[in-house]
Amino acid sequence: MKSILDLDGTFFQFLSRVGDLILVNVLFLLCCLPVVTIGAAQAALTKVTQDYILDNDRGVWKPFLKAFRQNFKQATAVWLAEAVILVSLVCDFLLIKTYFTGTLATVMYVLLAALAILVCCVSAYMLPLLVRYENTLRQHLGNAVVLAVIKLPRTVGLVALDLMPLLIALLSLSVFTQTLIFWLIVGFAFVAYLRANLLRPVFRELEEGNDSVTVFR
Repeated sequence: MKSILDLDGTFFQFLSRVGDLILVNVLFLLCCLPVVTIGAAQAALTKVTQDYILDNDRGVWKPFLKAFRQNFKQATAVWLAEAVILVSLVCDFLLIKTYFTGTLATVMYVLLAALAILVCCVSAYMLPLLVRYENTLRQHLGNAVVLAVIKLPRTVGLVALDLMPLLIALLSLSVFTQTLIFWLIVGFAFVAYLRANLLRPVFRELEEGNDSVTVFR
């Protein structure tokens, strides 16, 4: 009983962690409201959860706002680029659906899907790299491509986590609606927390100078 009531015990540490995730999730959603700031909000969410996992830094409010400001320019550029690519992919899909049929349409769908998967794989590493290391966007992009290839199993996991809300909605809109409260309260922060855990070994290798994961500086 004493161990359960101990403020430094596992139970209270768990409650503290859940509280932090709820707070950072609320901050993330509020900062996403202007839409153009979604990239900076994602960067701040990524930074807080990465620090939580990699550096045992338990701060939320001040670290989130600091990361939001510091990474605003680069993260916004990444978000706008991803938005343009997403719109382009959707337009291409509609064009194929409207003007092509048969084998040619199938081939084009496959190529479009491959391109979409490639974009998702590279995007999975962009913000984690951006918030942890000081580099140009071009260098971050090169590093993201390298990591997406050499860490393919983790890349698959990261992409699955990134697409989780969309996949749930596509598989069952009713299930997504039923879990909407989860996403509004803690869902996005929880996914970011899981992503940070997946990325922990990658960053440890990078920062220990392991030659197998050497990337551009």
